[in-house]
Parts: sequence; structure tokens; C-alpha cells
Amino acid sequence: MNKKSTLVLIFICVISIVLSAQRAGAQESILGEVSSLYLEKLVAAAKANYPRVKSLGSEVNIAKSDLSAAKISWLDPFSFQYVTRSNDANINSVNLTTADLLTGYQFGVNFNPGILFAKPANIKRAKEQIKLAQANADEYLLQLEALVKSRYFVYMQYQKSLIPVNNAYLDAESNMKAIKVKYQRGEASFLDYNSASMTFNENFQTKLETEANYLNAKVALEELTVVKLEYIK
Repeated sequence: MNKKSTLVLIFICVISIVLSAQRAGAQESILGEVSSLYLEKLVAAAKANYPRVKSLGSEVNIAKSDLSAAKISWLDPFSFQYVTRSNDANINSVNLTTADLLTGYQFGVNFNPGILFAKPANIKRAKEQIKLAQANADEYLLQLEALVKSRYFVYMQYQKSLIPVNNAYLDAESNMKAIKVKYQRGEASFLDYNSASMTFNENFQTKLETEANYLNAKVALEELTVVKLEYIK
């Protein structure tokens, strides 16, 4: 390869590196791209749709129902009974063994003081169950919010990585095509062409991996929101 071809190759490489650095520098941070409003909408969607949240909400409702039942069960200590005797003369003949002398309906009431005395404790326990269920629900909502935010930041990271990675891929592709033309003209060596091809393949693989990471991050975030990100405006 002559001196002129060498200078041209060096010039192309330098331009590619400069352009890649400029593009990467413009996308070096995601801080300015994070939308607090959109993040709040993602958290709200997760809290409204994620099945575990609904399950914990049901547990709170069940605990509240148990408290209501405990408060209105003042008749539990009392049990009511009745028996009936036929008015048939033959049936109602005096039985000296059982002494069944009465006919018609007979009522009875039993009272269990133990149940009555335990009632305040049962009500207190039901109230504590509500507090426990609500605390579990609140704790999980905090965990869910943190998880949504964490996955959103990872999603944004891979989303922003697509731009410089794709730019590097396009630069490597352009450089390889230029070197290939020069190689076919005899203006570049096989070593130069092979090096450009390897660089292109490396950037292509990086592009594929970054795209896969981006899609996986999107799926992981949508697992929490339940609905697709495109539907959350």
C-alpha cells in the first residue's frame, strides 16, 4: 500500500473516531432524559394492575370484614332452643319414665359467659389484623415503586445506548465498505480489509446485544405495569 493510500485510510479512521466520540458525548447521560411525570405514571400503572397489589388489598378487606363481624356478634354467647310437643291425646299421654307433661312449643335460652368475656379481645385482635394487613400492603407498594423505578432506569440506559452503538455500527459499516473498495482497487492491503471487517462484525454483535438488552429491559418493566409502555402516555 502506497503512502497516499495510507494517509487516506488514517484520515477515514480519524474522522470515524471523531464522529463516534461526538455522537457518544451527546448521549453520555440519561439524567436529562428521565421523565418524572412518566415515571409516576408507570408507578401508578403498576399499583393499579399488578396482581400482588390486588391480593394484598383483598387481605385488607377481609380483615375489615372480620372486624365488622366481631363487632356485631353480641348474640354469640346466647344460644336459643325450642322443642314441640304434639297435641294428640294418645301421644301426649303421661309418660312416667320421661315425665313429658307439657304440650305445644317449649323454648330455652343458654348463655356462655366465656364467649362474652372473650369478645373485647377478639375485636382487638381483628383491629390488629387490619393494621398488619395494611402494613404489609403499604410495605409492598414501597417495594413495587422502587422496583419500577429501578427497571425504568435500566430500560432508559439501554434505550440511550442504542444510539451510540448504532452510530458506531454505521461508522464501522461505512469504513469497511470504503476499505473494501480500496482493497479491490489494490489501494489497501488484505490486512487492512480484514481489520475493518473484524471491527464491523464486533460492532454488529454489540448492536445485537444492546438491542436484546433493551427489549429485555422493556419486558421486565412491562411485567410490573402489566400494560405495554406504548399505552402509558
